[in-house]
Parts: sequence; C-alpha cells; structure tokens
Amino acid sequence: MAVQLRTTMVGDAKKLAPAYSDIVIYAEGIPANILNTKYNVKYRCSIFIDGVNVAVLKAPPNNNRKAIFRISSILQDYTETDKSGYDLAGASSGFQNQSMLEYNHAIHQIDKFARNRSNLNNCICIGGYEYSNTPSGNIITIGSLGSDVNFNYFNSVLQHKDGYSTEGFIDYILNGNTKKFLTKFTNQFTNGKGQKIQLGQYHTVGFLNGRLYGIDFVNGQSTVSGIRYITYDANDTQIDALTITNSSINGGSSTNSIITGNFVNQTSNTAEGLLYFGCGTAQLEQNGLDLSNVAYYVVVAVSGGVSKSQSYRFDIQDADCKGYETIRLAFLNSLGAWDYYNFTKKSTRTTQINKSPIKQNYGYTPYLSTTALGDLVNYTYYNQGTYDGGTRVFNVNATETIEANTDFISEDEAAILEELFLSPDVYMQTGDIFEPVVINETEYIKQTTANDMLKQYIITIEKGHNKRVQRLW
Repeated sequence: MAVQLRTTMVGDAKKLAPAYSDIVIYAEGIPANILNTKYNVKYRCSIFIDGVNVAVLKAPPNNNRKAIFRISSILQDYTETDKSGYDLAGASSGFQNQSMLEYNHAIHQIDKFARNRSNLNNCICIGGYEYSNTPSGNIITIGSLGSDVNFNYFNSVLQHKDGYSTEGFIDYILNGNTKKFLTKFTNQFTNGKGQKIQLGQYHTVGFLNGRLYGIDFVNGQSTVSGIRYITYDANDTQIDALTITNSSINGGSSTNSIITGNFVNQTSNTAEGLLYFGCGTAQLEQNGLDLSNVAYYVVVAVSGGVSKSQSYRFDIQDADCKGYETIRLAFLNSLGAWDYYNFTKKSTRTTQINKSPIKQNYGYTPYLSTTALGDLVNYTYYNQGTYDGGTRVFNVNATETIEANTDFISEDEAAILEELFLSPDVYMQTGDIFEPVVINETEYIKQTTANDMLKQYIITIEKGHNKRVQRLW
C-alpha cells in the first residue's frame, strides 16, 4: 500500500479555499513491515505551489499510524493581493490606453481587466515516507503519488466562528444572477442606494474566473465573457450601456481554462483564475462613456447577454456643498480584493515634525588669505557673518496625518467600515495618485440603528511616506 494524502476540508473548500484558515492534510499508508521493523520512520509531505516544490514536511506516525500536517502558514507566504497592474504572459493591463510595460500603474487604475500576480495560487501535495535500517543508518526515501490534495486558494480569510474547513466560495463562482464579486458591499444597500463614488475616481472589483474546480463545469466554472456598465439618469431612465469583453487583449482571460498547477514542468495558470476589473467613474470615462447626466450606474458580469452576477449599483456623489475635501480610501477586504470608501465631511490635516538639532561653530579663514598673494596684500585671516553657526536643524522628519469624518451613514455602510478598520493594506487616492496610508484607530465600535440611530465615524489616517525635507548636509 502506498502512502495516501487526504485533505480534511470538505465540500467546495476541497477545491478552493481561503489562505487564512485551518488547512490540514493527513497521511496514512506506510507499510506495516516498515513501521514494525525499521528506524526513524516518518511521513513526508511535499508541497508544490503553482507547480514549484516550496517545502517538504516530515512527521512521525502517531498512535493510529497516521500523521497530520498543518500547511496554512506556508500557503500564506505565497499569496498577496495585487498592488500594481499586470504585465506578464502577454496580457498586460492598461492605464489610459498605455500598457503596464509602458506606464507603471496601480491596480486601482486599470482601464479594463487585470490578471492577478500571486493572489490566487494552486497547491498540490505529494506524499511519501522515509526510514533507516539501523538507528544511525542512512535515510531511505520512498515517494508516492497517492494524493487527493490539489486545490486553489487565495488571499482571503475564514473566521474561526464560521466553522472548520467548510467555507467554500460557491457564492463567488460567477455563473448566475445571484453570484457575487469579491466585495463586501452588497448589490443594494437597505436604503435602496448603492456605493458612493465621485467623478474622476477609480474603483475595481475582483472576481473569480475560469474553471476553479477542475473539470466541474456546473458548479466550479465562472463563465464571465464580459462585464457590462449601464448608466441611468435621476429618473431611472437608461442612458447608455457598454460591455467590456473579458479577453487577454483587454487584460483578462478565457473562462474555459482549468485553473491548476503542474508539478512536472513547474508551471501554473493561476494568474487567470482571479481577475480585477476597473469600474470607477474615471474608468467609465476612459472607456468612452459620457457621464454628464448620469445619476448612477450598474456593473454586472455577463455571458451571451445573460447576467452571471448580481448587479452592483454606484451612485455618483457630488463633492460636499461646504467645500470639504473628500478623502477616498482603497482597502484590502477579507475576501482578498479591494473595496473603496469616501469620507466626505470635515477633514483636518496635521504634520507632525521631529527635528534633530545640532550646534555649529561660526567663523572661518578665507581661502585667499592662506595663499602667498593673500599674505602679501594682507587679506583678512578670519571672517564671520551674522548668518554663521548657532543651533541648526540637521534633519527633519515630517509625518502627515489626516482626521476624516463620514457623513451620517446606514447600518450597512457602518458594517463595511469594520473591514477598513481591520485592513492591513490601505491606500488614499489623490487625483491619479494612490499612496499607502495607515489607519491609526485601535478600536472599532459597532454602531446599529437600534442603539445609535444616526451613525457617524471618525478615523485618523497617517501617510505611509514622510514628507521629504532637505538635510543640512
């Protein structure tokens, strides 16, 4: 009997799992004669990420002659949500019609589609065992291909309260009009409105693409041939519509690809399995839509004219009438993609300045006075100015922080802000620029309609980069 590897995940999680969850593999099947007569007996579990062997784990048999391998921390080392556009494998994303190879751009700025670099990955585990004939003898290794461990995973989170290894992503496989993008916003808030966005702002949605469950065409294939924008005026009358085709020329990928790794030739096509799509007002205008009279628009995944996702509404929001600066943040959500939020009320910018002082001497000897000519004509041997010496600033560190306020918001929006408060990766949009920031709040207080009626949040944002200031020398 050969060593067999099994996953303890069940249902859809066996094919597509969150990286930040408990992923456990167990091994069995070392022959009885090896267990009974040999030394230093251990199970082996070789982990392949996107076809490349990244680790070999070893464990001795337990009392029931099996072994357990916890591999979550290893998988997490190889997944990361994209920050920049995509420029690999002939499917470059674009920004203002320039490819990533021509003009570097943030993932938030993509005109149409972008593949992921390392967000979604494939994991294959291959089993085996090892032993020695004597306590100090050479280790003999025996391989085995008996394994059912072949699954995709991505940079998402499963909370402990949601159960052990049961959370699949069937609701995010885009093959029907109830399915979801990788966003924590619902398709409609309870007040009948959508996400708020202003003109000139960028936005993306992440979504799963292709055959994520191997040969399972029915449940495991996201069939998105394109994503459609539909614009409306304030009277709910449709103004325009445009479908952006999901193709490699637009930065996307085929929906028929089986998303997996190949440990024989150390390759994978997982870049095609999770895509991003640009759907902000800046992207709509870039793709030729006139937003002059648009009050809101809808974004929906389609195939052959049929909806393959829920319809997500975006309400175009004017800047605050009192002239307050809008602070727009992009933040990594627990589903492994990006969400966005506008803070439209009063904001206060503060620059924290830390200076390193130094005491300088004053006075100097002019150069010419040290020459023969200078000595001959009696040049001064010492000089000083009122500007010389004294306490000076050797170095300045200047960190900008912003205190931003929401408007009075709904309970649904308040729940979204918890994701922002917890997010480890946040960016602020200023014009066409995205820069890293840190949310300094250490406490999130959940506000509900029953308890709080009107809900409003204040956050403190710290710029990720210090302001550049010249040094004294």
